[in-house]
Amino acid sequence: MSPELPISITTLFYREAERAWQVGPHTHPVHQWFFCLHGRLTVSAGGADFALTPEHSVIIPPNVERQLHGGTRSPGYVVAIFACPVLNLDSLCLRALPMPSELRTDVQALVAELRAPGAIAGPLLQATLLLRLLIGHLRAATPGRTADSERTAKSTLSGMNSARHEDIAASVERFLCAQLHRTLTRAEVAAVVRLSEPQLARVFRAATGRTVMERLTELRLARAKELLLEPDASVSHVAGAVGFASFSHFARLFRRHVGVPPSDYRRGRGTVWE
Repeated sequence: MSPELPISITTLFYREAERAWQVGPHTHPVHQWFFCLHGRLTVSAGGADFALTPEHSVIIPPNVERQLHGGTRSPGYVVAIFACPVLNLDSLCLRALPMPSELRTDVQALVAELRAPGAIAGPLLQATLLLRLLIGHLRAATPGRTADSERTAKSTLSGMNSARHEDIAASVERFLCAQLHRTLTRAEVAAVVRLSEPQLARVFRAATGRTVMERLTELRLARAKELLLEPDASVSHVAGAVGFASFSHFARLFRRHVGVPPSDYRRGRGTVWE
């Protein structure tokens, strides 16, 4: 697949599955890598069960029978079937591997590439990222890796992840602000930033401390308060203008968050009292 690199990839994909999903016993003549991005995934191989949680993986050596099961949460996972004769992966096989913090950017890039592969450089980029991940795991397993180096890498990567999360959250908020007048679903919001719903939920909460729907409600009510101070807009019109099909639901939510009914808020010209 990639003659420029010392790795030959048979299969490489990202997939999201249902909780009840499973794959029966099978083998491959080359190595296979399973990486859990979110949810739960169990890989049974070599007489052991590897319960993979987010950011954990397992490498199965050639010709060892394996089978897969979903878990309590729907998994999103990467599978790579590959041959890489220049790397000795024996020390990594048949053990649950936590993702070294310095590799998170590479795995995020790999997942993004698999979700929307480049037309020209796709296979080469995918092979390069997979090779980087394998080498990174080998380095992480090498004796002498100090706690200080781990902390430094984690701190650097946390900053990079934080910046990326904030960019995604900002894009989500811009979309929400432009769509306050209509009903929105989580799936629709997730599609805007090209993430799954569980990924969006984790990223948005990490960046803002709120869920997407909590932030949407805040934005709707903030806009409602602005419109209520305009004399020409009826209270029922305000409810519809900020995406509430039910006026009674709008009134209950407004009172719960603001402290007074919308009609009283208007009469008090924005003054809030109990």
